[in-house]
Amino acid sequence: MILTREFFANYKYLGSMIKSMERRLRYFEKHPLTSEHGVVRGSMGVFPYAECHFVVSGASVKSSSEREDTIKQLIIDLTANKRLYEDMKLDIESFVENSELFNLEERTIFRLKFIDDMKDREIGEELGYDRSTISKKIEDILNKIPDSYSDAEIYSMLRKVSPNSHL
Repeated sequence: MILTREFFANYKYLGSMIKSMERRLRYFEKHPLTSEHGVVRGSMGVFPYAECHFVVSGASVKSSSEREDTIKQLIIDLTANKRLYEDMKLDIESFVENSELFNLEERTIFRLKFIDDMKDREIGEELGYDRSTISKKIEDILNKIPDSYSDAEIYSMLRKVSPNSHL
C-alpha cells in the first residue's frame, strides 16, 4: 500500500468525524422528542364574557419522522465511516511495518499516534519525551512521506514489494 501525507490527514479527519457523529447520537438519546404547552387566557365571544383557559401544545421540533430519519441516516453513515476508518488503520499499520522510510523510533511513534490513537502528551510520557518533542518528531516523520507519488515512483515501489510480478 502506498500512502501519502494527505491519506494520513484524511484518516485523522475521519476519526474526528466519527467522534462528532457519536456525540450527535448521544445527544439524540439524551434529549428525546418533547412537546411544549402553555395556558392561554381569554373570554367567550358572546355575552356574558366569562373568562376561559385554553391549553395549547405542540412539538418543539419540526416532526418526529424527520428526527427519526436523521437518526437512521446518522447510524448508517457512522457504521460506514467506522468500517472505512478500520480499513484505513490496517493500511497504515501495513505501511508502517513494511516501509523503509522509518527507523524503529519513528515506527513506534507513528504506530502510537495513528494506530493506537494516542495524544502527543501520552506518547511523550510513554517514550520519555515532552509533548513538544513528540509533536516535532511526528512532523518530521510526516515530512518524509511525499504529498503524492509519480507513476514512476509507484512502479518502482511496487517492484520492490513484488520483484517477480510482471508490471
